[in-house]
Amino acid sequence: MGMTSAAGTRLAPAGVDWEVVKVRRFYALQALERIARPGAVAVDPAPAEPVLYFFVEVGTLNDWDVPQTTALGSNAHVVLPPDVKEAPPGPYWLVAPSHGLTRADTLRQALELVTV
Repeated sequence: MGMTSAAGTRLAPAGVDWEVVKVRRFYALQALERIARPGAVAVDPAPAEPVLYFFVEVGTLNDWDVPQTTALGSNAHVVLPPDVKEAPPGPYWLVAPSHGLTRADTLRQALELVTV
């Protein structure tokens, strides 16, 4: 599962248990309001514009082309917060990993409503 840092974060490969859709916080929060049952969502507050990571099933991002988002598949790694960390500072979970994965088609529909 990758190396764990002193802060408890770990670098994990995408494309094994999940793939990730990286979305700027502005759009991600609007999309999240439109998803009835979201899966795990992590927040990376470090970039100039913070981003949220939506976790989806492996193989569901092959033709992903939603504006304002980036699909991260088997060629990417993601910094994951500790499973119980739900507040800053540093990376944290907005929706806990125990919620599983978000359906890619549901995420696409929600994002297309807010990014056009």
